[in-house]
Amino acid sequence: MTKVRRPEQLVCRWLPDGLELGLPGRRQWVRLSPDLLKVVDKAGSGIELDELVVAFGPEHEQDVREAVISLIRLGILVTPDGADTTPALWERWGAVARRFHLEARDANYLKDAPERAGVADEIVAEGGAPEAFKEYPGAPVVPLPRRILPLDMPADEVFARRRTHRLFTADPVTLDQLSTLLFHSFAPHRFISGGTFGTQQCRVSASAGGRHEVEAYVVAYNITGLPPGLYHYSAARHCLELLGTDAPRERIADLTYHQEASYQGAFTVFTTAVANRLAWKYRHPRAYRLWMYDAGHYGQTFALAATALGLGPFQTVAFADSQVEQLLGVDPDEEFAVYLLSAGVPDGSDRLHPSDFAFPSPSAVG
Repeated sequence: MTKVRRPEQLVCRWLPDGLELGLPGRRQWVRLSPDLLKVVDKAGSGIELDELVVAFGPEHEQDVREAVISLIRLGILVTPDGADTTPALWERWGAVARRFHLEARDANYLKDAPERAGVADEIVAEGGAPEAFKEYPGAPVVPLPRRILPLDMPADEVFARRRTHRLFTADPVTLDQLSTLLFHSFAPHRFISGGTFGTQQCRVSASAGGRHEVEAYVVAYNITGLPPGLYHYSAARHCLELLGTDAPRERIADLTYHQEASYQGAFTVFTTAVANRLAWKYRHPRAYRLWMYDAGHYGQTFALAATALGLGPFQTVAFADSQVEQLLGVDPDEEFAVYLLSAGVPDGSDRLHPSDFAFPSPSAVG
C-alpha cells in the first residue's frame, strides 16, 4: 500500500454526540473521533501513505498507520489498486441513493411480534392522524355523473388492447367517460374496519396499509361539458374542484419536456403523494418505497380502465417536479408530484395497436 484516498462519495450525518459516516455497502454507521476525521480529510483525493503519516508527526506514526488500516477495512478510505469496489449501479446513481437503499432494506414490520399492538396504540394515542381525503372547500365544484358507464369489454380484450398511446384524435372525451375513469382509478368503492387505525378505504388499486396517499389533479382540455382548467378530484365527493383556468396545453408542455403525449390527449392527470398518510403509520425509511408502488398501482388501474372505455392511456414520470407542484399549489414538503397520466381518443383504426406501433424487422428479432 503506497497511496490512499477517500471514496468519491461518503454519506455523513450530524448527531448530538458527533459526526457519523455511513459505511459504503453496509447498513451501518460509525462515529469518528476528531483525530480520525483529520486523517480522512487529509487523505483527500489521494496521498502517499508515508506523506499522510508524516503530516501528523513521528510520535503518531504507528497510530496513524493502524487508523488507516481500520478505515480501509471499513471502506472509509480506499487504495487506488481496485479496493474501492463500488458496483457500477451505485456509481451511476450515487452514494446518497445507495445509502437510502440500504437504510430501506429489512424493515421490521413487527409481524406477529408481541409489541405490535402496543406500537399501534402508541401511534394512534399521539394523535395527528392525517385526513383520509383532501378537499378544497372554497373551490367551485363540478359534480360528476353518479351513473358511471359499464365496463363491458371482456378482460382478455382489455389486456390485449392495453398499450401506451402517444397519438390522439381531436375528438372530445365525454364527462361520463371521465367520471367513470376517475371513479375506478381514484375513488373508494367501499369501506372496511381497520381496527386500531380506524376505517379504511377499499379502492381498485392496492395501497400500503390502506392509506391511499395518492391524490389526482385533472387538467381538462377537451371534455364535453367541462370547461378547460385545472381541477382537483375529490375522491370523497366524486366531484371536480376548480383550482384555476390558466392551464393550457402550452403550459403543460413546458412542464413535461414537450412530450406531446403528456398534453395532446383530452386531459392530463397529475398524481401526487400526501406523504404523511404513509409516514404517520409507517415510520421507517422503507416506507418511502410505498408511494412508488402505490403510484404504479394507480397508474395501471387508470390505463386498464381507460382501455375498457375505448380511450388511449399514456403515463410518464418525465416532468419538472418543482414546477408541477407550483402549478398544483402544493407544499412539496408535505405533498409531491409522483406520476403523470393522460388519455384521449386514440388515433388509428387498429383495435390492438397504437397508430405509431411498428413491428420490428425480422433481422432485429433475436
